[in-house]
Amino acid sequence: MENTAIKANASYPARIKETLAYPGWKVVGACSFLAVFAGSIFVYGFPVFFLHIQRDMQLSAASTSLIFALSRGEAGIAGPITGWIVDKFDSRPIIIFGALMVGGGLAILSVVDTYWIFLTVFIGMVAVGNNTSFGQTFLAVTNRWFIKRKAIAMTLIITSYTIGGAVMVPVLSRGIDAFGWRSVLLYAGIFVVVLAIPTSFFIKRSPESVGINIDESPEAPDQPTATSRGRVSDNDFGVKEAMKTVTFWLMLIASSLRISVTSGLLVHAIPIMVWKGLSEQSGADALGVLFFIAIPARLFFGLYNPGIPTRYILCLGMAFGTMGVFTLIFVDARWSVYTFVAGIALLEGATTLNWVLMGQYYGRRNFATIIGIITAAYSIGMLSSPLFLGWIFDHTDSYRTGLIVFLFMYAASAIFFFFSFRPTRPVKLLRPLG
Repeated sequence: MENTAIKANASYPARIKETLAYPGWKVVGACSFLAVFAGSIFVYGFPVFFLHIQRDMQLSAASTSLIFALSRGEAGIAGPITGWIVDKFDSRPIIIFGALMVGGGLAILSVVDTYWIFLTVFIGMVAVGNNTSFGQTFLAVTNRWFIKRKAIAMTLIITSYTIGGAVMVPVLSRGIDAFGWRSVLLYAGIFVVVLAIPTSFFIKRSPESVGINIDESPEAPDQPTATSRGRVSDNDFGVKEAMKTVTFWLMLIASSLRISVTSGLLVHAIPIMVWKGLSEQSGADALGVLFFIAIPARLFFGLYNPGIPTRYILCLGMAFGTMGVFTLIFVDARWSVYTFVAGIALLEGATTLNWVLMGQYYGRRNFATIIGIITAAYSIGMLSSPLFLGWIFDHTDSYRTGLIVFLFMYAASAIFFFFSFRPTRPVKLLRPLG
């Protein structure tokens, strides 16, 4: 008995060392690095440019919103295609290709004066490049490399975007004040290309692509069965199988409502804060604080396992966001902005588990294709929500009505997440991994 305990204690450091030596962590590190310094510029940094573009090009709030709305809509429309590409091909050329498109697009935008040319380049180059390189690719690669520590790995990458937002939003805002928004776009484009190309060489498509059998790695299930070894897990749904489950549609609706509202709020974040009485710089700093708070929130919700079902945590996160929007609407004091910031930060923290849950429910093989379909579904909301807020503000000089609609959408999302139970896959013969 005593010898067994000693052996177990002696083997624990060895198991930790083996886990940390797993090559998947290098992939996570490279993806996280690019998420911080490249992906976050587009995902969270571009709202800083909203009012500057609007003033310089003499646009309405709705016209300016269209630039950002179409870029998010493009991500949804191209989602299934992007997902299929990411599932079928190596990640490195995808990242390099997208980075070159982003860098070239930002350089062109820095000298464009015509609205429609600006819109076309932003959508056709910057948005396509970013959504291809720095979006689904990172999550799909991570999902292929990890089984046991999937939640940890995905949380680290998703949190990296938030770290980038906390760092880059204030930096971009002050850079615009010092050099002008066009110069900052040019420098950002160069920055993305210089970072992305060398870093992409550390991102390998899957453990199988480098000769690692995941069932013989530290990521192997604790109790693998003879039938599961070398085969697709019985948790790996086919695309059609996933779409036949009720849970898929509940998750699709919940994700669509959540992301649509969040997209509109982030595009208009600084104008909303200016509407509530803050200066533009204070609004940018408040947005940075939002991302800063979201960092420990995402790590906590993503890494801490209290034994509570993931769908309940997602529901709780939506409740925090709902309360934050409620306060922003119905409290006139400036402190309501900071309550809103805290609520959205906690929501962003909990919803890290949105894609983790999809990976847990539907498996590794078709993950990018499945979330690509969901991305296509919520593209309508991502396209329309910023336009809706801009149109409301142009006609009422207030964001109040739009935010009330968003309040109910967040509440509905919480309900759909609550009822997203784990789906059951029909029993059939499993095919070997290729």
